[in-house]
Amino acid sequence: MKKVMKIIAVLSLIVGFSACNELSQIAKQAAQVANLRNCTFNVNNVSNIQMMGISIGKGMNKNSLSAVQLINVTNSLLNKKLPVTFNVNIDVNNPNSIAAALGKMDYIISLNNKQVVSSTFTNGFNIPANSKGQISLPISTDLFQLFSGETADAVLNLAFKLAGAKSDPVNLGVKVKPYIKVNNQSLAYPDYITINKVLQ
Repeated sequence: MKKVMKIIAVLSLIVGFSACNELSQIAKQAAQVANLRNCTFNVNNVSNIQMMGISIGKGMNKNSLSAVQLINVTNSLLNKKLPVTFNVNIDVNNPNSIAAALGKMDYIISLNNKQVVSSTFTNGFNIPANSKGQISLPISTDLFQLFSGETADAVLNLAFKLAGAKSDPVNLGVKVKPYIKVNNQSLAYPDYITINKVLQ
């Protein structure tokens, strides 16, 4: 009987320890989610713009292209193609007294209300306490296919607008859903955060 009582006592301690440990982990998860909710996300800029492998610098327009580049771009437009790649740079401000660690981040990017891409940034990212960090989201799309109802000139101008060329404003829509990783579990922000920017 004494042996049975000892076994019961040991099991009770184990169960109690496990319950306390589980409650501690739940509290830790809740605290980290709360810290993540305090972080703010803003679009900083668009960078590393490439159109058919041509680097598009700030303020460039079609007149900035060489004769060979212009011929290649024109031929591509005639074939209803204009592939571009660029990075959307997101500033993350962490006002908390502890670091905010992001395990991954879902994102949706749109241009003038047309969805360009829906993907996931899978690289872990750490923002130190009371500081700001930046996440670069790589984007790859075909502007001609995306804006098939527009003229070739309008589509081409849009590519240069990403680099700051003077033309009609472009609405860059960004939605992000960050995740934190706690005990090998991914905990998501409750909903997408919308952080639009107008490229003037």
